[in-house]
Amino acid sequence: MARNNLLKALEKGLEKAMDVRERIFDERLKGHCCSETIMSMCLADLGRDGADTDRANADLVRAMGAFCGGLGEGLACGTLCAAVGVLHVACEDPRTARGELQPVMMRWFFDRFGSCNCAELLDGDETRKLTHCPVFVEETYLKLREMLEDIGVL
Repeated sequence: MARNNLLKALEKGLEKAMDVRERIFDERLKGHCCSETIMSMCLADLGRDGADTDRANADLVRAMGAFCGGLGEGLACGTLCAAVGVLHVACEDPRTARGELQPVMMRWFFDRFGSCNCAELLDGDETRKLTHCPVFVEETYLKLREMLEDIGVL
């Protein structure tokens, strides 16, 4: 019985991971970079993808494009910048986002990946975007979901 429960849990985890990866792939097919992908997926999760918000969401996702590739200069990671932006969008009180959630996200990201700087994360090799960035996006997205669930937004 315990083995069956473990197998079911593993299957569920695998299905969830595949769903997230499929969504990330779909965002990439739309031409979205890391920061645009994080914002687009999280806006949908937050239920902010209805007809009354489509224009504002499209504008917000497009604005996230400024953070692609570390502001286009290998600086602050676009995935992290978008994640912090999502926290601010999701929280009604900006003080909660800035003072409580943002530092948690930034510390988690640094501890998990060793840097918050795009060029350092890629070891100065732009070709690593193909292999490294999807991992940053997936893991950061899952951490964001966890944080948003913890505060009752999801």
